[in-house]
Amino acid sequence: MKKRNLGEEFSNAEIYEMAGTLLKQHGSDASVFASLQAGEKLSTGDMTGYRIWKRLVMLVDGIFEKTHPEQNCLH
Repeated sequence: MKKRNLGEEFSNAEIYEMAGTLLKQHGSDASVFASLQAGEKLSTGDMTGYRIWKRLVMLVDGIFEKTHPEQNCLH
């Protein structure tokens, strides 16, 4: 994945690529890592970076929801 400034807009394909990289690097902690990054961007007023990291959080969370349906059992 090529390096880009988080201040730039990213395509959906690039966001998916970034999510894949996060998952490879951080495994089940990818969502936590992305959340921390989002919080850091928000605290510095970088709203574009914040939105990108929040998109990654939602995407990674969605991937884990789909891959672990047994966690959604009610019984």
